[in-house]
Amino acid sequence: MKVLFLALDINLDRQRGDAIHTRELARFLAARGHTVDLVTAPPKAAIGLDGVCSHTRPAASDWKQLRFCARLALSSGSEVVYERRSSPKIAFAVSRLAGIPFVVEINGSDQEVKLQGRRVTTVSRPLRQWARTRMMRRAARVVAVTAPLAAEVQCSYGLQSARLKVVQNGVDTKQFAPLDKRMARLRLNLPPESPLILFVGNLAPWQGIEDLFRSLSVALTDAPTLRVIVIGDGSARSALNRLATELGVQDSVQFTGLVPHETVPLYIGAADVCIVTSSREMNERVGRSPLKLYEYMACGRPVIATEVPGVREVILDSAAGILVSPNDSMALGKAISGLLANPDRARAIGDRGRKYAVAECSWARTSERVEAVLLEAVGD
Repeated sequence: MKVLFLALDINLDRQRGDAIHTRELARFLAARGHTVDLVTAPPKAAIGLDGVCSHTRPAASDWKQLRFCARLALSSGSEVVYERRSSPKIAFAVSRLAGIPFVVEINGSDQEVKLQGRRVTTVSRPLRQWARTRMMRRAARVVAVTAPLAAEVQCSYGLQSARLKVVQNGVDTKQFAPLDKRMARLRLNLPPESPLILFVGNLAPWQGIEDLFRSLSVALTDAPTLRVIVIGDGSARSALNRLATELGVQDSVQFTGLVPHETVPLYIGAADVCIVTSSREMNERVGRSPLKLYEYMACGRPVIATEVPGVREVILDSAAGILVSPNDSMALGKAISGLLANPDRARAIGDRGRKYAVAECSWARTSERVEAVLLEAVGD
């Protein structure tokens, strides 16, 4: 199958979840024998993807982007367009011009897109809703990363349930695999004995990282040498720095900033407990499918996660973590202390996570599910 994969707002070189998702899905679709033409935002990516034909869209108007993508679809003989975007106007237009179906992937709400600083149309709301509804109803299939997000999309645009598919994010289980903790800490120059708590991700309001910092009032009482490592960057970093100082835990928190994605498994391997916090206000309605959750599990490390849709189901299905209520920093602190005090339980949780990630959450499995959606679209 020849797939035109449009990720027109995404710079592949960025160390962010959307770029990682796009790279891995394109790479694993190609590994399944499909011809993948991937079009992303400028500048031209330095990262090469095995088996994927990478293209950079024009840094210009939507019309020039459309012309570029339509010509590519026609010249390469594309059979289906797959666009990762909440407003699939380019996929819709290419589909009409080339006479091929298109599939839309929705990875988050409009609110999250705005908070990420990505472009949101300034067209008036009624006109925007009318245009987007028309485009979404023309899509052969719509892929969402959680069931609540799929339900919201269905309700917003009046879509038939059969055209909506839920496909969670994934992880490269070869790159993310269990490591010896002492070796990982030695390579990262981290203390060999201090309890280490890890958070990886975009430092943004919906992540709920404030709960982790507030939980340290409990966790540090039981483990005074505990350290929290926060990997990532984002709009909330300055506020988080101030909060750590206000809470008096700044000496226990280390911000690394962005690190190369290939280094993340080393940090996870060095950790005792890995954290997936989420804000109730921004996640309870549509849920989340965070890459960090699958990466932690693939590395065999125990997870403590905020109970929101998407995350909840994975933790319950895998028995590979502990769920705490959103915004309950006291419960989070007690959960951290409990796992640090019971290394056998922590190890068993991590082992279950690794098995589950390999069986259910690999990019190979995710690409297989997306492949099935694309084949349905082409076969209609």
